[in-house]
Amino acid sequence: MNDIDINTLQFDIDWPIIGRFKDELFPYNGYDHIRYTARAIIENENNEFGFLHLVGEDFFGVRDHLESCGGGLEENEDLVDTIIREVKEEMGLSIKHLKLLGSIIDTYNLINRITLSTFFYCNVDTTKQDKLNRTYEEQILIKEIVWLKKEDAIKRLKEAKSNVDILVQRRDLLALEYYLNKQ
Repeated sequence: MNDIDINTLQFDIDWPIIGRFKDELFPYNGYDHIRYTARAIIENENNEFGFLHLVGEDFFGVRDHLESCGGGLEENEDLVDTIIREVKEEMGLSIKHLKLLGSIIDTYNLINRITLSTFFYCNVDTTKQDKLNRTYEEQILIKEIVWLKKEDAIKRLKEAKSNVDILVQRRDLLALEYYLNKQ
């Protein structure tokens, strides 16, 4: 699957492609797989948006960024099942209202991957938080859940300190701004 052009890559989906990002920060070595994820623009009862604050270091380098809640589809899951599970596992929250927004296609050169991230708007009630059920890697990387008003969320997502921060936050900034512009 080397030399796939994300600008011409087609997916048979019935919702908008919000945007496409090419990784121009790390050396390109071709792409050998596509990962399908469900991600959430989460809003609580106080009109604050929830993000995971990730810190640490891995093969991408040092990371200190905000990231939307979400992850890859597991066997026998659809996108809705995935986002409900991910919000419960990573944030301990149940979704009250769910709305499909659209997808963002991006590339990660270090891991030879194209990702199709399908974003949902998720309204949650933070007064009813359950126990977290994070993976080992998530337990290491996720420092905290951060709740921000829309202006502060946009500002923080524009502040990237490293290449991996740029790759993640530009995707989530685009999804948040897309949601806000649809309101």
